[in-house]
Amino acid sequence: MIENELLALLRLKDGKLFHREGRTLEFKEQFNLAGLADYFRDFAAFANNRGGFLVFGVTDSPRTLSGLSEKSISAFEKIDPEKITGFLGGLFSSEIRWDAISVSENGKKFAAFKVYEAATKPVIALCDEGKDQAIRNGDIYYRYGGRTQRILSAELQAIVRERIDQNNKAWIDHVQSIGVAGPQKSMVINTEDMLLEKQAGPLVIDQSLAKQLQFIKEGKFVEKDGAKALKLGSTPINSCLSV
Repeated sequence: MIENELLALLRLKDGKLFHREGRTLEFKEQFNLAGLADYFRDFAAFANNRGGFLVFGVTDSPRTLSGLSEKSISAFEKIDPEKITGFLGGLFSSEIRWDAISVSENGKKFAAFKVYEAATKPVIALCDEGKDQAIRNGDIYYRYGGRTQRILSAELQAIVRERIDQNNKAWIDHVQSIGVAGPQKSMVINTEDMLLEKQAGPLVIDQSLAKQLQFIKEGKFVEKDGAKALKLGSTPINSCLSV
């Protein structure tokens, strides 16, 4: 699907590139490892907006499908996704999800990064990085039209409002899940203090915690070794998870 999306972005109409740069699209002529900080700035901007594509192999003024040089495509294909993801994790406050793709079209090679909208916004720079500090500690980048820049107050306020609304909804959903069984029959797990002892009854597990649960194979549980673990009763109660 990503390959088809990239080919669609490279579509011509009357000999000219049909798509223009915008909030979800940025073109670059060549890929250069030395320019990673600039690319990551665009990553953060896309993630703070609706996501987008950073496409390599398109010239500027006029926009033409020049394709990537052998040096550029070779450098792009040597990218280590694990290292890039780790670097992004240390550079920004929230996870930035991305994919890399390369294609051939009319005998020319093109490449792109697809950046997804961040689950937790705003994505904030945690340190300075790049030539002339392309990324600055504390900055929040946003995609406006065909350019990446520091976020303006209106968009930042919208992100903050959305985050507050999401947090309020999470609390409402959490309280409703407790209300189904009733507060006297429920027990909430505090992940900082580990287990909160209360009378026997169903366990109410926050959705974000439930996604991180991993089951332990029967007979393999060791209380003193390894990471901290949560041991639930062997008899399921209502719809709660059990080991």
